[in-house]
Formats: sequence, C-alpha cells, structure tokens
Amino acid sequence: MADFTATAISEGDHWVIDVPGVGATQADSVEDIEEMALELVIAMTHAARTDVHIDLRIV
Repeated sequence: MADFTATAISEGDHWVIDVPGVGATQADSVEDIEEMALELVIAMTHAARTDVHIDLRIV
C-alpha cells in the first residue's frame, strides 16, 4: 500500500488539494476532497485504488 498526504486549503468557493510529489487538484466541496485526492494519485501514479491510502489534512 502506498501512503500519500493530501493538504486541502479553502480558496473561496472551492478547495485546492496538494499531494506532494504527485500534483494538485481542486474540489467543489469539503465532502469531495478525499475522493479528488485519491483520483489524482491514481491518475498520476497508475496505482490501483486499493493500493492507495490518503492521509488528509484540511487547513
């Protein structure tokens, strides 16, 4: 299993999500942050969904 830390910061009406070493994305709501971080990691690393663990930090 691969562990990644995602940091989400509110930017007005959306959230900016940074995953160091992978990239950045955004989410429209706080409920979508973890899923968007997971999708980013999967897309950029080609890892299987079941092999990725996201440690989420909301600041």
